[in-house]
Amino acid sequence: MRILLVRPRRMDLMTAFGGITCEPLELETLLPVCRQVGRTELYDGITEERRFTDVLLAFRPDVMALTGYLTQEREMAEYIRLTKRARPACTVIVGGVHAQLNYRRLCWPGVDYVFRTESADWFRSLLEALDRGEMPIGIPGLCRREGGRFVETPYEPCDIDTLPRPDRSGWAERADWFRYLDFARLSTLKTAVSCPFRCEFCYGRNLHGGRYQPRRLELVMEELEEVPGDTVFIVDSDFLLEETRVEAFLDALEERGIRKTFLCYGRADFIAGHPALTARLCRCGFRLFLVGLEGIRDQRLEAWNKGTTREINEACLQVLNACGADCMGLLLADPDFTAADFQALYRWAKEHGLRYTSVQVLTPIPPTPLYERKKGELLSNDLRQWDLAHLLLEPVHMGRRVFMLRYYWLMARLVLLGWRRGAYHFVTPAYLGRAVGRWRRRRAALR
Repeated sequence: MRILLVRPRRMDLMTAFGGITCEPLELETLLPVCRQVGRTELYDGITEERRFTDVLLAFRPDVMALTGYLTQEREMAEYIRLTKRARPACTVIVGGVHAQLNYRRLCWPGVDYVFRTESADWFRSLLEALDRGEMPIGIPGLCRREGGRFVETPYEPCDIDTLPRPDRSGWAERADWFRYLDFARLSTLKTAVSCPFRCEFCYGRNLHGGRYQPRRLELVMEELEEVPGDTVFIVDSDFLLEETRVEAFLDALEERGIRKTFLCYGRADFIAGHPALTARLCRCGFRLFLVGLEGIRDQRLEAWNKGTTREINEACLQVLNACGADCMGLLLADPDFTAADFQALYRWAKEHGLRYTSVQVLTPIPPTPLYERKKGELLSNDLRQWDLAHLLLEPVHMGRRVFMLRYYWLMARLVLLGWRRGAYHFVTPAYLGRAVGRWRRRRAALR
């Protein structure tokens, strides 16, 4: 059996610019079990410049397994169309975090199976059944085509401690692509799934059946010892959840002599409430904390069920500034914004020493509670606009065009503010030239 794992390309501004690109960790986790079943190749559409059809004709896959996010549905459909055109008998499987919660959206012509669970063992069971020419029965979270309809098996969260260690054998060849802004040659590490908090706009909290599960720390440290590169992005929805687990992680770093630069997501209330632990994190190599500050008005934070306040956000920034670490302030632009709200966000970022700030337009992503509440008010069904940088709800205090102009102006000012404070200095004329060349070549690869 020949198995082709595919991460689709993304042609949004950030990916074209190359400022934030991570390795295909989901597919790297499947690689070990796929290689137990048959010959396997990973095609990463974000970094590949080979034409996809040329790869299909040369590799001749029996199975094409594809992942992707909501904003990539159009690209995903095109990969499926090209696969069925070049290899009509090829079995097409769609999976990943988008498929896990929105699987009915992906039951397209050309799709044979939608695989909703995270389990690599159950994915291997599916491949082995296909290799034997049998119908896969009883695999949790599998939607299979029978005639003109799909039959669903109920989703079950797997034990993530059973996941194999990702196969990063292709990392070195693509390492120059992987970065988070000023942090280059980036590796990624996942130590937990889902999140116990209940922010109404958050997609990640619904994954894994809405049940937070951390991995056993011993497994995390064994993987970390083998992670390539000197910079590691911990991509848990929130790494800073359990004080005892964070302390144990830092103890293990010191005991094993692991020295790397770390980036992670964390909540403002944890950082503000644990200044000594945050200082220790920084001494152990943590340099950038991605913090969902979300807003600077308590009324909005309460409405979003965030569980924090402006005072907590400001205390968080004071702790990080005192430690010499950076905060990537993740904020939201609410359609209820006035002109004064846009200006207030900029002043607040300037006053509190932020170098890195990302403002995203509040977007109802299915199936979050915010989406269920607002789905009747959506301005567009064009999924390319669900990238957190387009307006999907009617602004209250200004026209749509004025809102977006104020949003883009705010983002430009924040980037310039960060640059004056020493951030974004990887952006040079040479870097932009390479980014444009890469974008053109990748654009031509999906054919």
